[in-house]
Amino acid sequence: MRELIEKLNKSTINLSKLEKKEALKFSKRLESYTHVPTNKKEIERMNSFISNEFLVSFVLQIIENYKYPRESKYPFDIISYWYCLCFLILSNQDKATEFSINLGNQFLEKNHNDLWQFRRLLEFIDNPKFKVLTKNIENYFLSKQNDLESYKWAKEIGLELPNDNNWALFFEISTDGRFRFGNDLTPKEKESRLRITTSVYPLQGRKCWEIELKNWNNTVSARWPTLSKNEIRLEKKRKNYVLKIEPSLRNLKLVIEELETILDTRFDKTMYMKRFKGKIKNKNAVKKWLLE
Repeated sequence: MRELIEKLNKSTINLSKLEKKEALKFSKRLESYTHVPTNKKEIERMNSFISNEFLVSFVLQIIENYKYPRESKYPFDIISYWYCLCFLILSNQDKATEFSINLGNQFLEKNHNDLWQFRRLLEFIDNPKFKVLTKNIENYFLSKQNDLESYKWAKEIGLELPNDNNWALFFEISTDGRFRFGNDLTPKEKESRLRITTSVYPLQGRKCWEIELKNWNNTVSARWPTLSKNEIRLEKKRKNYVLKIEPSLRNLKLVIEELETILDTRFDKTMYMKRFKGKIKNKNAVKKWLLE
């Protein structure tokens, strides 16, 4: 059980029978969620509870005395915490609103790794009380934008990214240039067929891009950026390989060239899978850049 939910459940010991029932119903709902709220529909899952003044006060008291969970230690507590925060914000009760705004300002002052979660949440909150906080957080991210690898890369290739938080793009290439299911591959192809998956998105924590290399049977794999940022895991070799080229969006084609040399293969740079979300313009620039 998640630590936060366990704390909620233990705190019901001195409640009345009805209050305990309401609190346990709320915690059971929290336990059913598998990821943090990412859109308006998921945020509004809390609407069925917000008219319960007792429950708002009860959850607020727990959250006020609960340190924001460190993802590395309590990864699932992040889910419960953000749903509790949605609940408090949607309740529109003064103390709950004050707590939420203060927490947002603390995240902003500390350049907190999860400030992007606040940015995404406030995007779907239509409440004038949060107008100043929303503006301040948005200005923070806009001030970082020109220094981000994703925006530098986009500018260099002619891809036009929006200034908002609601965009992302993804594309995949491979050594055979086409989409394949695992059961379509021979044992030899499961070893030799390599694919590179690239994801680009607004600033999330310290990241705005990811590049993953792997074959089907996972004997060759790498994910960048990581702590061992240049390394490729080669399961059938004695030693992993460390790239000479720094992996990044802007260096992707150079990384591909080095991979082709060290792994004795060739990549077809045709994007057989791609997805663009949000108001991204001149999408064809990615294809042109890869193939030129």
